Amino acid sequence: MFELVPDQGSDIPFFPDSNAEITREAAETVELNGDWSIPEKALTVMRVKTGHFTVNISINTVRKADKLVVTFQGARGGGKDSANASRPMFSRRNWEALFEAPILAISDPMSEIDWNSNVPRCGFYMGTLDNDLVPELNALIDVVCAKLGVPVENVLMYGSSAGGTSAILVGSRRKSRTGIVAVCPFLRPDKYREGVIAAGMRAMGKTMDDYEQMMQDTPWRFNPLIALKDAHQAGQDIRVFVGQNLKDKSTISRHFPGIWRRWDIDPEGGVSPDGRVMTAMYDSAEAGHGHEPPEYSRPLWQEALKFFATPAVVRTKKAGGKKKEKAEMADDAE
Repeated sequence: MFELVPDQGSDIPFFPDSNAEITREAAETVELNGDWSIPEKALTVMRVKTGHFTVNISINTVRKADKLVVTFQGARGGGKDSANASRPMFSRRNWEALFEAPILAISDPMSEIDWNSNVPRCGFYMGTLDNDLVPELNALIDVVCAKLGVPVENVLMYGSSAGGTSAILVGSRRKSRTGIVAVCPFLRPDKYREGVIAAGMRAMGKTMDDYEQMMQDTPWRFNPLIALKDAHQAGQDIRVFVGQNLKDKSTISRHFPGIWRRWDIDPEGGVSPDGRVMTAMYDSAEAGHGHEPPEYSRPLWQEALKFFATPAVVRTKKAGGKKKEKAEMADDAE
C-alpha cells in the first residue's frame, strides 16, 4: 500500500480553518483580454467576462513563484433564499502556506444560481449544455499566467470531492503540461445522475434526455475518466495525483476503482505503468469525504509535486493479484 504519512504535532503547519470562503463579487466586470492588472502581495476578487460566461475569481499574490495553483470549489448547499447563496465561493484561496505560489481560485458560475432544490449544487465547471465553460476557463488561466509572468506549462490544479472532479475535467483539456491533484473525487457520473445531475439539468432548463444526448455526443465534458483518457491518447502531458481517504464511504468503492482499474494501478496506491497517474491513500475516519485533514495536507501536496517533477517512465504492466480481481468484481456488481 502507498499510504501517506501524516505530520505530527508541531510539524503540522498552520492552515486557515476554512477550506472555502464566500465573498462579495467585484463591483466591476473586466474583459478577458482587456486592460486589467493584478495587484502584488494581495488577495483580489475579480469578475471576468470570459465569453459566454462571466466568472468570479480570487487571485492570491502573497507568495511569488514560477508556478500557478488553480483551485476548484466542490459542492455548495442546495439553493437558498439568502445573499450568500449566490455569492462567489472560492476553495483554499488563502492557502499560500501550503501551495507556496500564487493561487487562482475560481467560483463555478452555475453554482451561483438557485437550483430550486436541496441537493448539493455541483456544476462541475461544465457550463451549460449549449455553451462549454472549460475552453473559457483555460483561456482565463493562460491570461492570469501571462499577467503574473508564470509559464503556462507550470500550472497546477487542486480540488476535492466535486472540485477534484472539476480539476480533472478542466485540466485534461489543457494543451500545455498540467499537474492535477484531486482528493476523493467523484469519477463516475452514473453514480450521482439521479440526484445532482437531474437537479442541475432542471436549473439549466434542460431535461435528462438532453443530458443523455450530451453524454453520447461529448462524454468528455462530464466524465472525468473519459476526459483524462482522451488527453493521454492525444499525447497531452497531463499528470494526475489522486488522494483517497480509506474511510471515505462515498468514493472508496463507488468511484475510486474507476481510476485504478483504467490506469492499471494497484488498488492500494501507486503509479500507473504509463507514469501519468498516481494514487495515494490516507486513513482518516474523522475527515470522511472531502478535503484531506491538515495533518495530511503537506505530505499529500509534497508527494504530488515530487510525482509531477519525475519524468514519466513507461513500465511493464503487472497484474494486481486476487485483491484487485475481487475489487473489480465488486465494482462491476454495483
